[in-house]
Amino acid sequence: MLKLARKFKDLGLEGNRARQYDAFSREYRMKDFREYAALAASHVGQGASVLEIAAGPGYFCIELAKLRDSKITGLDISDDVVEIARANASQAGVTVDFVQGNAAATRFPDAAFDLVFCSWAVKNFMEPGKVLGEIYRVLKPGGKALIVDLNRDATGQDWREYAADRGLKGLTSLAMRIAFMIHRSGAYSAQQFEELLDRTPFQTREIRSRAINLCINLTK
Repeated sequence: MLKLARKFKDLGLEGNRARQYDAFSREYRMKDFREYAALAASHVGQGASVLEIAAGPGYFCIELAKLRDSKITGLDISDDVVEIARANASQAGVTVDFVQGNAAATRFPDAAFDLVFCSWAVKNFMEPGKVLGEIYRVLKPGGKALIVDLNRDATGQDWREYAADRGLKGLTSLAMRIAFMIHRSGAYSAQQFEELLDRTPFQTREIRSRAINLCINLTK
């Protein structure tokens, strides 16, 4: 279903779905976002320029802004999600530039960012190769791209360990497991991700499995 839907357009969230995803992220995914922000902070210093592709409600950018005095930009295809992210940043008292745009054809100049981050979104892109090419284009020489995405080869045991670590129980755990299974069906395996990267200029790359995710580290 996911693979069919993304043949026609990038998958974004609008209206009530955007608000529901914001509430879900705030309640169940903050540990993820804080871990991602700490990882990103380990790769950049103060004053760095950072871009998040498919920023959603903005929590990664917000958590990173608490750790680094950096120029942080969040890009998302959904106007509604961008407005939610701006409100979340304002409430958190941090400065992040959230903008609407297509990740496969951004309006950013060449070599604009020290680091680009993207989580749980490559599987949603109609043209993932173009998005990866854009990431390469907007990175400065020596810049890093950190990508976290669901692993198509993740097992039921991987999910149970993730759910236990996040304290998911009862109907919430069941609903999220169903969502995980649906989204995993449209995700990429490590080998498939390698094949995507083979069509980009990225030469320095590391792909590893961690729980339900693939963690990809790229250097321009």
